[in-house]
Order: sequence, then structure tokens, then C-alpha cells
Amino acid sequence: MPPPYTSYAALAAEQTEGVDYSRTAVTPTGATWAAISIHGGGIEGGSGEMAQQVAGSRMRYYQFAGLKTSGNSDLHITSALFDEPNCVALVSGSQRTLSFHGFTGTAGVAETAIGGLDAELVGRITSRLQAAGFSVITAPSEIAGTDPANICNLNARSAGVQLEMSNALRSSFFVGGSTSAASRAGPRTQAFYDYARAVSGAYEGMGRMSLGSVNVSRWATLVHPTSTTDQQISVTVATDALATGGSHFAAAGLRFTDTNNTYLARLDFSTSATVTLTLRKRVAGTETLLATASANALIHAAGRRFGLTFSAVGSTLSARTWLDGTAEPVGWQVTATDTDISSGPSVGLRGILSSANTNTLPVMLTWDHVSIGVQRLSATRSVNGVSKAHAAGTGVALWAPVVLAL
Repeated sequence: MPPPYTSYAALAAEQTEGVDYSRTAVTPTGATWAAISIHGGGIEGGSGEMAQQVAGSRMRYYQFAGLKTSGNSDLHITSALFDEPNCVALVSGSQRTLSFHGFTGTAGVAETAIGGLDAELVGRITSRLQAAGFSVITAPSEIAGTDPANICNLNARSAGVQLEMSNALRSSFFVGGSTSAASRAGPRTQAFYDYARAVSGAYEGMGRMSLGSVNVSRWATLVHPTSTTDQQISVTVATDALATGGSHFAAAGLRFTDTNNTYLARLDFSTSATVTLTLRKRVAGTETLLATASANALIHAAGRRFGLTFSAVGSTLSARTWLDGTAEPVGWQVTATDTDISSGPSVGLRGILSSANTNTLPVMLTWDHVSIGVQRLSATRSVNGVSKAHAAGTGVALWAPVVLAL
């Protein structure tokens, strides 16, 4: 059949891989995000280079690239029809997907038209691009990325982000000032790296803990800015796999003095995919269960995020959990009264695997939307996989992560 093609099979029947087009798919161990370009190479020049830069070694990366000296537009399969098997498999195994494209735009206007069904991530990327000085508009309907069949929306969340970069924007990325093959093969401009850094910032906002051994905790702690007694922390958390053999545990801590003296609100992601919320205390290294929330309908899945809010006011401890993306419950789901830890300078996060756990290691925990009272924090991954966090807009390291065997 002549172009436009409505499937990869139809294209492959008439075009020669390695001559007319190429396919590249890279899946780093533990990666849960994907950056893709299905119209790379000479189809929408610059989109593939940007997807690769954003992906780095942390995200899944895919590119379908046109290699022709002319006529690369013949290789364009629309996003809702793009069914190349390697790309479908890579995206379906991801939790969040960034799909990079090019559009004509207004002559001389460097801008990004952004869309997709992942509204929260669309907002986060928009804010970061604008803060870096890039113009962002809401994508018009024809390139809005809101079709559920769009490749960017075929991930585990059924929601992705589509970034349409104008001709002028993509040309500004290359020293040659165009998106020709020769320019793309040459040096990139500072704008290229600034743009990639801004988009990548949406990923870096998620702190990661790498749990490489069973029954070994990773902690991240922060001195509370205002109180050693009445404290509250809110966070979202996910693990990258279902628990096998034994549970995954993710906890928020209040009145933290050290890893042996703190209160915890802990989520237990069990081997049966249930989610259990408990209140606990660690006093002189001994951990004691204080209370368990009544059964709820939350079901764990790889990459599925859960919110957790934990409060300590006087002798009253309270916590609640919910599926991220739904409304946070108004009331507390579990409460307890305890007086053993009346104060502590810090708050924190803890990840640990049950001693019975048999998952392929490491299991990755990702933390996001960390807030203490009204103070919002954004997290960045430290070099050893333990999360750090920075006060938004400051760049001053606040978390002091430690790793201890318990």
C-alpha cells in the first residue's frame, strides 16, 4: 500500500530497515519512565535526539528514525496507529511516557505544544520548561495526544505526555540552525541541553531508593523547619515490582532522632497485592506495632503510586493512605495514642524489604510530592540511589541519607 501507512507491518513490507529507517529500543534495568520518538531521524528532525538526551541512562528509550535522503515523511505513521512491536512493548512496560514530536508552528516562533492524558505530568513539565525560559502552549486538538490509542497513552497508567516542538525550536537546538541530517550530526546548542534538563527535571523530582538487600533499610531524613513536637508529612510512593516471597515496606517517619528512635506510618505492599497501613514506633531499636488501619480496597501494582499523610500532634498519631490521582481522604484511617517519643528534630522516609522477600534485586522505591506542613519539597536522586531532596527553587541539599542494616 502507498503512504501514508496505517501500521508498521504495512510500512515494513515496502521499506527496507537499515536503509530507509531504523529502530532503536533501550531498556535500562529498573527504568519505569520512557522517552520515545516515533518520528525521529529525518521525519521530524530533532525529536529523536531530544528523546535520547532526556532518557539518558535512567529512562527507557525508543526511536523510529527515517534514514532517507529525501521523502522521510512517507515513513510517518500517526501516533494512534503506531504499532511497531518493540515500541509497544517498551511503552507498555513503563509507568510514565514522554513522546517527542515536531510540528511546523508559526514561522520563527520557538515553542512547545504540550498534551497527553497524564495531566499531572503535563503540568509539571510545563512549569519546568517555562521556568527555564521556554514558551509552552496547550496543544491544539489535532496534536493534543489525548486519544487513548496514542502510543504515549499505552503505558501502565494509560496516560502519557506528548511534546510537540516547533520547527523554530528544534532548529535552535543545533549549531547548524536547522534540523537537517548534517546539522543534527553536529554540535548541539546550549538551548538543546537546557530544554532536556528542564524536561528531565520532572523525572528528577522523584527521589529513588534502591533496595538491593533484604532486611536492610534505606533512610532519608530532614530536620523539621519549625517543630520538634507537632509534625506532619505527606508523600507519594511506588515500587517498581509486585512483592514476591515477602512484602515491600515504605514508611514516613516523624519525631525522628535517629534510626532507632522515631514514629512510623508504614505501608505494607504484600505478596497478595494488598496494601496495609500501620502505625509503629522504634524505641531504642525495638520496633512495636501501635495500630493497624481497617481493611481498604487499595491494590498494589508495579509503579502504582499511593499517597501517605502522617501526623503527630501531642500524644496522638494519625495516618491515611489513598491511590494517587484520587482525592485524599478527609478523615484519618488509623490513630493511636503514645507518649514514648515526645519530640524529635527530624522527619524522614524509610524503605525496606521483608527478610522473606524473593524479588529480583534491587527493588526500586520512588518518592514524590514530599511536603511538610505547607512546605513543598522536590527530590533528586543521589548517585548511590538514596533519595535527596531540595527546597523548591534553592538547590541547597536538605536530606541526609544513611544506610543501615537493621
